Amino acid sequence: MFQCKDLLSLTTMSQASVIAGSGGMEKGIRWSYKAENINFEKWVRGNELLIVSAPVTQRKNFDLYQTIKKAIELNMSCALLLMGENYVTQIDEKVIGLAENNDFPLFTMPWNVPLLDFFEELGHAISYLDDRKDIEDSLLAEIIFGNCINTSSIEQKCRQMGNDPGMLEQVFVLHLSKKSSKEACNELNQGITNDKIRNYAQTLKEYFAECDYPAIISCYGDRIIGFIKDCTDDCRKIIEIFEQFGEFLQNDLNGIEYTLNIGEKCESISKLQKSFHETSKTNSVLEHINRKNEIIFYDEMGFYRMLMSYENTAPMQRFADEVLDSIIQYEKKAHTQLMETMWAYFECDCNLQRTADKLFSHKNTVKYRLQRVEQLTGKSFANRFQSQELYNALMIYYFLD
Repeated sequence: MFQCKDLLSLTTMSQASVIAGSGGMEKGIRWSYKAENINFEKWVRGNELLIVSAPVTQRKNFDLYQTIKKAIELNMSCALLLMGENYVTQIDEKVIGLAENNDFPLFTMPWNVPLLDFFEELGHAISYLDDRKDIEDSLLAEIIFGNCINTSSIEQKCRQMGNDPGMLEQVFVLHLSKKSSKEACNELNQGITNDKIRNYAQTLKEYFAECDYPAIISCYGDRIIGFIKDCTDDCRKIIEIFEQFGEFLQNDLNGIEYTLNIGEKCESISKLQKSFHETSKTNSVLEHINRKNEIIFYDEMGFYRMLMSYENTAPMQRFADEVLDSIIQYEKKAHTQLMETMWAYFECDCNLQRTADKLFSHKNTVKYRLQRVEQLTGKSFANRFQSQELYNALMIYYFLD
């Protein structure tokens, strides 16, 4: 979607400047509205660019503060003020403060810039981005949800966006989630919206573009999904892009976390759907094992890659149940943290003190929980083979969950 910040890229806005409300530059602009009088509420629907110009500025009861206040209340996106005699002649500090406090971008531009040229350029820009977004969404849906992959159709859509279909070699899935702390959750629940996720996807596109790395990026629910060329030879560049994006996320919204998995190279477009589902499944596993805010490549998933190759998961389920069911049933009654503790213990190379530090627990508490696991399962962590059974069962449990 065309955003407030995109206005500055228009040729007709070359003399424009932002004087307030820069915190709202990622708001989307659906269309523009030039105010003809001070009562314009019935003419707007939200997400418009308000243009303040003559003749409304010449009316006796014109008040710039009240005009901007009304635009904010009507959920308009930003305002463009044409400056000059008989137009907007001055902007009070209280108008600046109103825009700043509401993250409502205020642009100024000389009155003599031809508005007809501006409207034409803006209309083309909005239509182009809307059309491109429709193609991106259509491409995403066809790859992910299509019953039968139509390679020709996908290649055509890719070319319509100005990309070489040959770049459709790898899939990445970035899933946004929230930290467990109550304070972070509350802020995140209020702050993460579909518009926010779309803006994040757009920001990630810009990071790829800055590095001159072809990528098709869209979003589906709380996931950002991308298609890129094989990054085997550009691994460092991809890592830098996502590290930069990860820092942006942390700075933008307190409490946000993500899991990111980059799939293996697909030899043909027809393999993309399978790769997407594998990558999405991997993200679920990463969440369970707390591998968050990391860049994980599919070929780093080791044992899980083998698990994903099995279409019949019933034998795995039976094995996990046999080993872990006694713990699962006990946890339902006692509300303990045996599974979490056991996983942390394996993550910490079976080191009690490191496990205790990781779980913010006392060493003796961890020791007691592990002893309870041994009692319930009849398996010993000191026995290499039995310990491996517990570890494999845990991995399968989190994979199938």
